[in-house]
Amino acid sequence: MFLCPKCKNTITLPVCSCGHTVPYQDKIWQLSDMPDMVTEGDGDKYIGYEEIGETYSGERRHLIEERDDLFAGEAALLTGDGILLDLACGDGSLTVPCAAKGTRIIAGDISNKMLSILQKKAEYNSISLSNVTLCRINALDIPLRDECIDTVVADSMLHLISNPQKVVSEIYRVLKKGGHFLCREDRPGKNRDNVFDNTLYNQVVNQLYSRYWERLTAQGVFPTKYSWKFDREGYCSTLFEGREEKLIERGNIYETALKDGFLPRFCGRGFSDQVDVPQALHQKVLSELLAECRKTWGNDFSDICFRGAEDDLLLTIYTK
Repeated sequence: MFLCPKCKNTITLPVCSCGHTVPYQDKIWQLSDMPDMVTEGDGDKYIGYEEIGETYSGERRHLIEERDDLFAGEAALLTGDGILLDLACGDGSLTVPCAAKGTRIIAGDISNKMLSILQKKAEYNSISLSNVTLCRINALDIPLRDECIDTVVADSMLHLISNPQKVVSEIYRVLKKGGHFLCREDRPGKNRDNVFDNTLYNQVVNQLYSRYWERLTAQGVFPTKYSWKFDREGYCSTLFEGREEKLIERGNIYETALKDGFLPRFCGRGFSDQVDVPQALHQKVLSELLAECRKTWGNDFSDICFRGAEDDLLLTIYTK
């Protein structure tokens, strides 16, 4: 079902009839030699998380969140005994809980680092990846033959690619007739009207972010937001024959500390407008700002929490 990255013909891994051998590195098939990130030039641009993988999800990167387990249950049910393609699978928030349910999965990402974190997440949770094929792939050129996949998930990634229509067209190509493209979005839940006092949390976050960019712009480094808008609904309506929605209600009250979410991602240059910030300058400015935070809010300021209500999950299922 895989395509050779060199001749584009069907290949039985690892050796193609054209003579090309696909490298197998750290249990990951290297099915793309494209760079981890492209932000310049006239071609397609995209953001990968190779450099920020360890910090993207903070201290929770090895945990299976309830929302992810719920989503995995829906994906597993939809896929049945077929094959799920988790495109831009990241740290395995879908793949790992889905693997625990016995689903056969192709987990693909442009970042080897993220795929390695996926493996660590599975190990941390004692979940076997025997039914998972890990691949380094580029979503703009999926190395799979036509109509071989039952379900595709491309969660939280289309806005990170300048040509998302091309990705969705690739998703449509590899789906079997009757296959599903499953999308997830957050929606305010039943506790949406609860008022939580997050003044201190927001004050810290806003001050860090604003002062960070004040100092960087003074050094001639300006924020570039690598995020592209996409009318998914409009484009998918031109391709797919069916569409349905399913709402999963949640709404429990939760708390997230700065040290478990915002801070690791911010400190690791995990936001898209930080991509072009030189590492040495980032570390210098960050060190100054963290020292200011400790002076203003105390050495344990990173324990300050955001309190809120869980969003509901709105699933949109497009059928080929």
